Amino acid sequence: MVKTKLVKAAGRYGARYGQRIKRKIASIEAKQRKKQYCPFCGKRAKRLSKGIWKCKKCKKKFAAHAYYLEKDSVPVKKELKSKPLKETKPLTKKKEKKTEKKETKKQSSKTKKTTKTKKKSK
Repeated sequence: MVKTKLVKAAGRYGARYGQRIKRKIASIEAKQRKKQYCPFCGKRAKRLSKGIWKCKKCKKKFAAHAYYLEKDSVPVKKELKSKPLKETKPLTKKKEKKTEKKETKKQSSKTKKTTKTKKKSK
């Protein structure tokens, strides 16, 4: 098996596929061949299939990156902090008038539609 300086283990593909793709493959394979650790307990984890991992110690199955695990790949449960609710300000007179006008327009348009349908049905 031939290894080159730039594409490392991806040199096995020879002249096929291009240098850029072989470099990407080489970087992914280098990460994949390192020991992977469980984000929950910190012990060894094993890849079952694409993106599915299982810890050897705590026996947890979890989803993460397809080829390698990172420390930030699995979200750890954190306490939820509730934000204080914003106080709502009372509507001003202008806004109240606008909302009233919109409501009256909606009601008048509904009555017009019903009268048109009654005339058509006669």
